[in-house]
Amino acid sequence: MDAEFMVSNPSLNSSSGLKSHHLSAVLTAAPEIFEWTETEFLSFLKDSVQNVGLKAVGELAFTFEPQGISAVVLLEESHIALHFWPEKGKISVDIHVCDYQQNNRNKAEKLAQLLTLNISGNGNSDSWHYLAISG
Repeated sequence: MDAEFMVSNPSLNSSSGLKSHHLSAVLTAAPEIFEWTETEFLSFLKDSVQNVGLKAVGELAFTFEPQGISAVVLLEESHIALHFWPEKGKISVDIHVCDYQQNNRNKAEKLAQLLTLNISGNGNSDSWHYLAISG
């Protein structure tokens, strides 16, 4: 993972505060990804979310003309969004999870690793950037 950035609001009591973790990356798409439909992107995201112990509660996808797909899965813990740019061979991914009842950073990082492996075909997580916000 890339450098860690922390932003906090010291005026809030830490015991009543909330921490959120945001991971984002632009990944190179493996050749098989170019054949995926929005349904396959959503299934992939939901399966990945479940595999790391997060809970999907909603979903939405859209196919652009002439090309491109965006898919979003709403999580009990926040959301994950994916945007496929076939003309560039790239997929941008945003993972956002909150620590409302437990620390979910580890799950978010596992999700980033799993997505990297399945989207790019390798386990190199150097493309990811991490931001933590508390308040």
